[in-house]
Amino acid sequence: MKKMEVPAPLALPEDLEVTEFEIIDDVFIVTVHSTRKYPCCPLCGTPAQRFHSRYLRRITDLPSGGKRVCLQVLVRKCFCDVSTCARKIFAERLTPFVEPLARVTASLFQVVQAIGLATGGMLGARLAERLGIKTSWMTVLRRIMALPREPVQLLRELGIDDCAWKRGRK
Repeated sequence: MKKMEVPAPLALPEDLEVTEFEIIDDVFIVTVHSTRKYPCCPLCGTPAQRFHSRYLRRITDLPSGGKRVCLQVLVRKCFCDVSTCARKIFAERLTPFVEPLARVTASLFQVVQAIGLATGGMLGARLAERLGIKTSWMTVLRRIMALPREPVQLLRELGIDDCAWKRGRK
Protein backbone atom coordinates (compact mmCIF):
# COMPACT_ATOMS: atom_id res chain seq x y z
CA MET A 1 0.00 0.00 0.00
CA LYS A 2 1.39 3.40 -0.99
CA LYS A 3 1.62 6.06 1.71
CA MET A 4 -0.60 9.05 0.86
CA GLU A 5 0.40 12.68 1.29
CA VAL A 6 -1.61 14.37 4.05
CA PRO A 7 -2.64 18.02 3.54
CA ALA A 8 -1.37 20.43 6.23
CA PRO A 9 -4.84 21.17 7.70
CA LEU A 10 -5.23 17.44 8.38
CA ALA A 11 -1.95 17.04 10.25
CA LEU A 12 -2.13 13.65 11.96
CA PRO A 13 0.23 12.07 14.48
CA GLU A 14 3.20 10.20 13.02
CA ASP A 15 1.86 6.80 14.05
CA LEU A 16 -1.32 7.17 11.95
CA GLU A 17 -1.16 6.47 8.22
CA VAL A 18 -3.80 7.66 5.73
CA THR A 19 -5.18 4.92 3.49
CA GLU A 20 -8.16 6.61 1.80
CA PHE A 21 -9.79 10.03 1.16
CA GLU A 22 -13.46 10.44 0.31
CA ILE A 23 -16.00 13.31 0.14
CA ILE A 24 -19.63 12.41 0.80
CA ASP A 25 -22.31 15.13 1.28
CA ASP A 26 -19.86 17.90 2.30
CA VAL A 27 -18.11 15.59 4.76
CA PHE A 28 -14.44 14.86 4.20
CA ILE A 29 -13.90 11.23 5.25
CA VAL A 30 -10.31 10.18 5.92
CA THR A 31 -9.59 6.50 6.62
CA VAL A 32 -6.44 5.89 8.65
CA HIS A 33 -4.78 3.04 10.52
CA SER A 34 -2.14 2.84 13.20
CA THR A 35 1.44 2.01 12.23
CA ARG A 36 2.57 1.12 15.75
CA LYS A 37 4.14 -2.30 15.68
CA TYR A 38 3.25 -3.29 19.25
CA PRO A 39 0.55 -1.31 21.10
CA CYS A 40 1.02 -1.15 24.87
CA CYS A 41 -1.48 -2.28 27.50
CA PRO A 42 -2.99 0.81 29.22
CA LEU A 43 -2.75 -0.82 32.68
CA CYS A 44 0.64 -2.53 32.81
CA GLY A 45 2.37 -0.87 29.82
CA THR A 46 3.55 -4.17 28.31
CA PRO A 47 3.74 -4.25 24.49
CA ALA A 48 1.21 -6.65 22.97
CA GLN A 49 2.49 -9.55 20.90
CA ARG A 50 -0.88 -11.02 19.89
CA PHE A 51 -3.83 -9.32 18.19
CA HIS A 52 -7.48 -10.11 18.92
CA SER A 53 -9.44 -8.21 16.27
CA ARG A 54 -9.99 -4.82 14.63
CA TYR A 55 -12.85 -2.32 14.64
CA LEU A 56 -13.59 0.98 12.93
CA ARG A 57 -13.71 4.05 15.17
CA ARG A 58 -15.27 7.27 13.83
CA ILE A 59 -13.76 10.49 15.18
CA THR A 60 -14.70 14.07 14.26
CA ASP A 61 -11.85 16.50 13.65
CA LEU A 62 -11.57 20.23 12.96
CA PRO A 63 -13.17 21.31 9.65
CA SER A 64 -10.95 21.75 6.61
CA GLY A 65 -11.76 23.82 3.54
CA GLY A 66 -15.31 24.49 4.76
CA LYS A 67 -16.07 20.77 5.03
CA ARG A 68 -16.52 18.69 8.15
CA VAL A 69 -13.79 16.09 8.70
CA CYS A 70 -14.55 12.57 9.87
CA LEU A 71 -11.63 10.26 10.65
CA GLN A 72 -12.28 6.55 10.34
CA VAL A 73 -9.56 4.91 12.39
CA LEU A 74 -8.97 1.18 12.14
CA VAL A 75 -8.14 0.29 15.75
CA ARG A 76 -6.67 -3.04 16.80
CA LYS A 77 -7.68 -5.00 19.88
CA CYS A 78 -4.85 -6.91 21.51
CA PHE A 79 -4.27 -9.52 24.20
CA CYS A 80 -2.28 -8.61 27.32
CA ASP A 81 -0.09 -11.63 28.06
CA VAL A 82 0.90 -10.52 31.58
CA SER A 83 -0.83 -12.90 33.98
CA THR A 84 -1.03 -10.35 36.82
CA CYS A 85 -2.64 -7.65 34.66
CA ALA A 86 -6.38 -7.14 35.23
CA ARG A 87 -7.01 -6.35 31.57
CA LYS A 88 -6.86 -9.35 29.24
CA ILE A 89 -8.00 -7.63 26.03
CA PHE A 90 -7.47 -3.95 25.24
CA ALA A 91 -7.84 -1.55 22.32
CA GLU A 92 -4.80 0.44 21.25
CA ARG A 93 -4.84 4.03 22.50
CA LEU A 94 -4.58 7.11 20.31
CA THR A 95 -3.71 9.53 23.13
CA PRO A 96 -2.94 12.45 23.17
CA PHE A 97 -4.54 12.86 19.72
CA VAL A 98 -7.87 11.36 20.91
CA GLU A 99 -8.83 10.51 24.48
CA PRO A 100 -10.16 7.00 25.20
CA LEU A 101 -13.87 6.67 24.34
CA ALA A 102 -13.95 10.22 22.88
CA ARG A 103 -15.71 10.91 19.58
CA VAL A 104 -13.76 14.10 18.82
CA THR A 105 -10.06 14.90 18.58
CA ALA A 106 -8.35 16.77 21.39
CA SER A 107 -7.89 19.83 19.14
CA LEU A 108 -11.62 20.01 18.30
CA PHE A 109 -12.44 19.57 21.99
CA GLN A 110 -10.19 22.53 22.87
CA VAL A 111 -11.63 24.74 20.10
CA VAL A 112 -15.22 24.14 21.24
CA GLN A 113 -14.10 24.78 24.83
CA ALA A 114 -12.50 28.10 23.84
CA ILE A 115 -15.62 29.12 21.88
CA GLY A 116 -17.72 28.27 24.93
CA LEU A 117 -15.53 30.31 27.27
CA ALA A 118 -15.70 33.30 24.95
CA THR A 119 -19.40 33.20 24.13
CA GLY A 120 -21.43 30.75 26.21
CA GLY A 121 -23.93 28.05 25.26
CA MET A 122 -26.40 29.09 22.55
CA LEU A 123 -24.21 31.80 21.01
CA GLY A 124 -21.23 29.43 21.05
CA ALA A 125 -23.18 26.77 19.16
CA ARG A 126 -24.18 29.33 16.51
CA LEU A 127 -20.59 30.56 16.15
CA ALA A 128 -19.31 26.98 15.90
CA GLU A 129 -21.87 26.28 13.16
CA ARG A 130 -20.56 29.27 11.19
CA LEU A 131 -17.02 27.92 11.58
CA GLY A 132 -18.10 24.53 10.22
CA ILE A 133 -18.21 22.72 13.57
CA LYS A 134 -21.43 20.81 14.15
CA THR A 135 -22.25 20.98 17.87
CA SER A 136 -25.09 21.80 20.24
CA TRP A 137 -25.34 24.43 22.96
CA MET A 138 -25.29 21.70 25.61
CA THR A 139 -22.04 20.28 24.24
CA VAL A 140 -20.49 23.74 24.43
CA LEU A 141 -21.55 23.99 28.08
CA ARG A 142 -20.22 20.47 28.83
CA ARG A 143 -16.83 21.45 27.40
CA ILE A 144 -16.75 24.45 29.76
CA MET A 145 -17.72 22.26 32.72
CA ALA A 146 -14.90 19.84 31.82
CA LEU A 147 -12.32 22.47 32.76
CA PRO A 148 -10.47 21.75 36.02
CA ARG A 149 -11.75 23.72 38.98
CA GLU A 150 -9.63 25.63 41.43
CA PRO A 151 -9.38 23.95 44.83
CA VAL A 152 -11.76 25.35 47.44
CA GLN A 153 -9.95 27.14 50.24
CA LEU A 154 -10.71 26.58 53.90
CA LEU A 155 -13.75 28.65 54.92
CA ARG A 156 -13.01 30.93 57.91
CA GLU A 157 -16.13 33.08 58.14
CA LEU A 158 -19.68 32.70 56.90
CA GLY A 159 -22.00 35.69 56.67
CA ILE A 160 -25.75 35.33 56.33
CA ASP A 161 -27.92 38.17 55.07
CA ASP A 162 -30.91 37.89 57.40
CA CYS A 163 -32.77 40.64 55.53
CA ALA A 164 -33.04 38.37 52.50
CA TRP A 165 -35.15 35.86 54.43
CA LYS A 166 -38.14 38.22 54.47
CA ARG A 167 -37.60 39.93 51.16
CA GLY A 168 -40.77 39.98 49.04
CA ARG A 169 -43.06 39.15 51.98
CA LYS A 170 -45.43 41.55 53.71
